[in-house]
Amino acid sequence: MKVEHINITIPPDLREAVDHQAKREQTRRSTLIQKAVRVYLGLSRKKALRALLEEGYAELASEAKQLEREFARLDAESLKYAD
Repeated sequence: MKVEHINITIPPDLREAVDHQAKREQTRRSTLIQKAVRVYLGLSRKKALRALLEEGYAELASEAKQLEREFARLDAESLKYAD
């Protein structure tokens, strides 16, 4: 996998926490940061997808209520002709 070097700026306490966790996981700082960024991006995509699904479900619910009202009217009209 091709990698690129980037420079980032983080507060000293965050760097210390990253270094501590990397040591606990017996990995490099950059590997830990890569994993953290991947997790964050995955969560961000899931959040965006959840918002789209909620929007879609709300729209479907609105359409379902409209259909229910239309069928209720038709049912009431058809019951006029039932014995």
